[in-house]
Amino acid sequence: MGRTKTAARAAAPQRVSNAAASSRLADERLQSVLDLAADFYWEQDEHYRFTLYRPSREPDAALGALVGRTSWEFFGAPAEPDGWASFVATLEQRAEFRDELHCLGSEAADARYFRLSGQPVFDRRNRFKGYRGIAREVSAEIHAQRLRRLEHEIAHTLADAENLAAGLSAVIRAMCEAQDWTAGNFWSVDPQRDTLWHEAGWCSAGDDRRSVLSAGDRLPHWLSHGPVWIGDVVRDPRTSRLERAETNGWNTGLVVPVKVGGATVGVLDFYAPRVAAPEPQFLRILRRASDEVGRFYQRALALEKLRESEERFSSTMELAAIGIAHVEDGGRFRYVNPQLCSMLGYTEQELLTMTVKDVSHPGDANATDDLRDQLRSGAIQSFKLEKRYLRKDGSPIWVGLTIACKRDRAGKCLYDISIVEDISSRKGAEERIQYLATHDGLTGLPNRVMFQQLLGLSIETSRRYGRKLAVLFIDLDRFKVINDTLGHEAGDVLLREIGARLRECLRASDVVARLGGDEFVVLLQEVNDPAQAASVARNILSVVMKPVVILGQECRVTVSIGVCLHPDDGQDDQSIMKNADMAMYLAKEEGKNNFQFFTSRMKPHSIERLSLETNLRRALELDELTLHYQAKVNFRTGAITGVEALLRWHNPELGSVSPARFIPLAEETGLIVPIGKWVLRTACAQSVAWQKQGLPPVRMSVNLSMRQMNDEGLIREIEAVLAETGLDPSLLELEVTESTIMHNAERAVRLLTSIKELGVRLAIDDFGTGYSSLAHLKRFPIDTLKVDRSFIREVPNDAEDRAIAEAIIAMGKTLSLTVVAEGVETPEQQAFLSDRLCDEMQGYYFSTPVAAQDFAELLRSHSPKPLR
Repeated sequence: MGRTKTAARAAAPQRVSNAAASSRLADERLQSVLDLAADFYWEQDEHYRFTLYRPSREPDAALGALVGRTSWEFFGAPAEPDGWASFVATLEQRAEFRDELHCLGSEAADARYFRLSGQPVFDRRNRFKGYRGIAREVSAEIHAQRLRRLEHEIAHTLADAENLAAGLSAVIRAMCEAQDWTAGNFWSVDPQRDTLWHEAGWCSAGDDRRSVLSAGDRLPHWLSHGPVWIGDVVRDPRTSRLERAETNGWNTGLVVPVKVGGATVGVLDFYAPRVAAPEPQFLRILRRASDEVGRFYQRALALEKLRESEERFSSTMELAAIGIAHVEDGGRFRYVNPQLCSMLGYTEQELLTMTVKDVSHPGDANATDDLRDQLRSGAIQSFKLEKRYLRKDGSPIWVGLTIACKRDRAGKCLYDISIVEDISSRKGAEERIQYLATHDGLTGLPNRVMFQQLLGLSIETSRRYGRKLAVLFIDLDRFKVINDTLGHEAGDVLLREIGARLRECLRASDVVARLGGDEFVVLLQEVNDPAQAASVARNILSVVMKPVVILGQECRVTVSIGVCLHPDDGQDDQSIMKNADMAMYLAKEEGKNNFQFFTSRMKPHSIERLSLETNLRRALELDELTLHYQAKVNFRTGAITGVEALLRWHNPELGSVSPARFIPLAEETGLIVPIGKWVLRTACAQSVAWQKQGLPPVRMSVNLSMRQMNDEGLIREIEAVLAETGLDPSLLELEVTESTIMHNAERAVRLLTSIKELGVRLAIDDFGTGYSSLAHLKRFPIDTLKVDRSFIREVPNDAEDRAIAEAIIAMGKTLSLTVVAEGVETPEQQAFLSDRLCDEMQGYYFSTPVAAQDFAELLRSHSPKPLR
């Protein structure tokens, strides 16, 4: 026994030593994790007060003060829009949290931002003991995001400004609020006297719009080298109005020269009681912003001078940043400024010997004739249009023209005054969007939209001249097998090759288009008889069957072709396409790799469609229709801000019928009108029901079809539904497709304006698939732009889709519209759209369409987290 006790006493120091070594090893591991993943480790007690702060590197004095305080006591102002409520709710649920954003400091420019992640801690009896976790500082990232938003806001503010003072004041305010300045001003420089004149300003509540500068002051010589930071306004010898700075309590200031072409045209100055010196990144943005302000100021000056006397106008034209010309009766230039000469590539002497038509594109040579006649007669005071000029080297340039008339005292027109702006970049982007909206991105062939238009025109021509035409509906046989076996890349290669081969089989006057998937269609113009169409079909079968090597594998494919003749077997584009499609399916049934003409014996094939239509007519009364709901999520907050009502049909005999099958049928038969009324009433009632359950109100989106848009009772129906359900009109958003509103743009403007007057929001769905442009878009009273899913599907991998998505988002931002991306299915797509400042997303990445009760549960359980 004695020996045993002696041995135990001898082993005790060894156990203590081992425990100490294990503790040191654990500390070293914790420190390694901190060094790699975080800035500090922290622990909290059961009252959420910090009990431990352990930095990964040198201790931070400011952060050391967090021990003994809660997050909301230490960090102060919440970093998220909903305050501390959401975070406190997470803690009270004893739930794990990740990357919760906290803000230290209330001043925007000096604030520090941290993302905290934590796990609840329980003892052996499962009693809650607090939290522990890690934190990393993300101040640089948050401030960089704010600066990018500021730069974007400045550019769009100046682009949309109605006048000089409004644009400058808005930009000054944005800069002040971004950096916690309490006052700011813009001073123009009188180039004759080198003195300052106040043009615009902004100040926060409790301050007044004054400056250390004053009207009539000389331009400070110390501004010649760039922005000047004044750390002590009261004592700095460069600031001359010391008593004014003391009165306003200003301690710091920043004075920035605004230059255009190397000349100082203005001064921006900002003041605050106490602000740290600006960081280099902000100063770079500030320099770019001052350049934007300078160009905006110059443009505004040029337009204002048009309304002044000839003497004052001529003194500013040389400085204008846009092209200016005086044009005599007959079209000859009598004056051109250097910018116009540079734009067109001619010298001043060369242009003064030429006429407007000499520099006009042949297609636009007479574009302004009628308007110029009206202008000179006094019927109009000015006009605007877009046309093409030709540069000296023969290359075209798109310009935006604003043309007014200089008159003598008797009202006689002496000459035209033209403001010429180069809009080639914008027009190029619009033309690219239109091309991509009417052509298949994979094969470069016309798409369904373009083909339908061409078919309609060809039908009109054939009727006028008594000619025949033929449509060949082509579907690849066993394409899915090849696609699934060799992969999507191989499938794309095959589709491109088939498109190229089809082109080789046709005359220049014929058209081949890709409808989507593995479907192609051919339009044969001026067909003399069925034998001619049959000959083309045989040639296509032969050419397509030739082997094609795809990724090193030799493949052979065949096609099934359905042929429909006009006017024999179809009178309009819809019947022709439908009958050709029916003939193609008969070719499939006949063993594939053949062609079939549409004949009357195919009518039995229409029985299925008739059955579908009959069941659809009874679907409403038999309560077979339901609505599913898909959430829209705000990128900035992560909150569910809207929901789209999507129609579903389940028939006892047919099962679940795809909307792609029954909605076009409902549109064609007119059943979409009563169905649409049911959808509107059901969706609005459901929105009110969710609110009565205590759920937060979200914007309900309902689709309107072209048939509904043509219904004279639509406005009364919307008013009645809102009155019956009690839904706030601002929580209803009606979606119309781009093609629907462009079908009859004038009527659409009137109808949408009437809907807008009810307080209902409006959205354009599937944007980018039609023909609208920025000019068209501005006419419609819409609130939301939805980017069609076809442009999101391949983002960010496909360059063309990226370009289209970016252009549409930018277009929406320019018009101050909410931009929603449809069909978001991957984190890469979400990240791409978030970086482009898209407002909201909708798609399977966040939620599939779900039943009403499931969407209610989604609203209850969702914890918003910013997605950018």
